[in-house]
Amino acid sequence: MNGMKMKAIRYYLSESMDKFGKRIGVAPSTICAIENNKREVSDYVRSKLIRLEAEMPADFFSFYELFKIKT
Repeated sequence: MNGMKMKAIRYYLSESMDKFGKRIGVAPSTICAIENNKREVSDYVRSKLIRLEAEMPADFFSFYELFKIKT
């Protein structure tokens, strides 16, 4: 799990950094730092993101592939 995938999940869910941070239990500044590769993804955040990713509908993976190309 990396910052790009976290950002893709957040964009897919149409959530602000504030709302997404509350969802996974970290500050919006942490979300920003991870998405901008200024901070590593901690084990705690990684576990939350893995759970979120597992709940994503199948079209998320197509969305993510396009997101990687555009970003």
